[in-house]
Amino acid sequence: MITFYTISHFAGKNAALIVLFVSSIIFYIPHSWFSVALLIIALIVNFVIALAITFMDDEDKRRKRLYLAGQAYNFLSLCYFKYKIVSLLFGPSGGVLVDIAGIAIPAGISFYTFHQAAFLADAYGREKNVLQFLGKLSSPKAMVSAFCRYGAFVSFFPQLIIGPITYLSEFNPQIQSKRFLRLNPIDLAVGLTFIAIGMFKKVVIADNLAPTVDVVFSAANVGAEIHPVQAWIGALAYMGQLYFDFSGYSDMALGLARMFGLRYPINFFSPFKANGIIDYYRRWHMTLTRVIARFLYTPLSVAGTRYAMFNRLAPIPAHLLSLWIPMLVNFQIIGIWHGALWTFVVFGLMHGFWFALETEVRASKWYRNFSKDKNRLFIGFLERAVFFLPLLLSLAMFRSESVAGGFHLFSQMFGTSFDAPSAFNMRYPVMMLGIAFSIIYLCPNSVELMRRYRPAIMTYDNKSYGPAFLRRLWRPGWVQAAYMSVLVLAALYYVSRQPPFLYQGF
Repeated sequence: MITFYTISHFAGKNAALIVLFVSSIIFYIPHSWFSVALLIIALIVNFVIALAITFMDDEDKRRKRLYLAGQAYNFLSLCYFKYKIVSLLFGPSGGVLVDIAGIAIPAGISFYTFHQAAFLADAYGREKNVLQFLGKLSSPKAMVSAFCRYGAFVSFFPQLIIGPITYLSEFNPQIQSKRFLRLNPIDLAVGLTFIAIGMFKKVVIADNLAPTVDVVFSAANVGAEIHPVQAWIGALAYMGQLYFDFSGYSDMALGLARMFGLRYPINFFSPFKANGIIDYYRRWHMTLTRVIARFLYTPLSVAGTRYAMFNRLAPIPAHLLSLWIPMLVNFQIIGIWHGALWTFVVFGLMHGFWFALETEVRASKWYRNFSKDKNRLFIGFLERAVFFLPLLLSLAMFRSESVAGGFHLFSQMFGTSFDAPSAFNMRYPVMMLGIAFSIIYLCPNSVELMRRYRPAIMTYDNKSYGPAFLRRLWRPGWVQAAYMSVLVLAALYYVSRQPPFLYQGF
């Protein structure tokens, strides 16, 4: 960071962005030289294609072919290196192709692939930010500078491995602003606060729930008997672990970006306070949701609607083509986005059917009549109560090592194995669950806490829930610094374990 601000002071914006690009590549090197090479090749391919389609005439038929070739490169390389589709479909007996697809998954490939796919789409649409971002390319030096700007945009280290997936329309206006490169004490204070809160969430809460999760899900995978209470504790513990692991990383990514004077889009906004699966996906992994909707759900839904109208289909087939099939495909992709496991396929099916069903229910006359005269507080409580159990079960399937293991865990949760031997001492896990879910449902999230200073870009307009008197505003000062110091010290006490982020594996 010192190098970034020093170089920016003496050499300007382009030199500062080169520093970001080079430092991000250095940050990425420990993941493997192969991953670095693949990233750089992807950057070059997408940059060259973006340049070509930006400056080609609309009448040139090669323009669309080149765009489609670029997107094919992005998504085929993603499928080849990450999803192991051959392995998913045919299993370990699939032969040589399975072994080739078994290459170690390059870190962050899902995120930077979607990042670049969105940039290519913007370039094809001649989005004004693309033209401004690329600038005048009248010399080799200008081309190199443009490539380094692009490299900094895609590979900026806080978001390279686990997101958020940022649009150029969110990044470019900030680097064009006169305020960019000015060292602002508020940026440092907000950034450090995000990092302190994120470290606490990850290291103190998520990592302390992990041992209970591992014990319960390992037992479920081998078909062992589990006491129903401990099965529920294990499922709830994973729910809390995943929440604080991803929330902690999201906070740290926002904090690191803010220290460089950049606001990134919010990826996580109290998703367990959602009043249903529709609201949940406006709060959980928000930047992934919008990208997949852009590239998959919206085109499929539009195509289905047009086909149904053109062929004058009956209402039910038309509805299937315009809503249900696009929705199920959308969530199936969200499921296998996490990896080539049947548990992710089942997870995607669960959320796809759930999302489509909730869409139908909320649009129904019955629901409108039911909710019209009821107290909003009562409706909100009822909706969250209905939402909680399916979410818990779907996340338990998501974590399970096999589909059979997931269903075995369900059978133990709702079973009668009260004489099963205890798998762990329940006192500490129950205490950690109490702390975790109290924070989830009673405390403001980090963005709410610092909303006075516009800490990040609002991806969606989400309502704030939880007790209003607890949603206090953060201000930089000695008292707040003392609170943050306590969080950092607590995190440092546990940090020696250094477990990876859960989403780093996706």
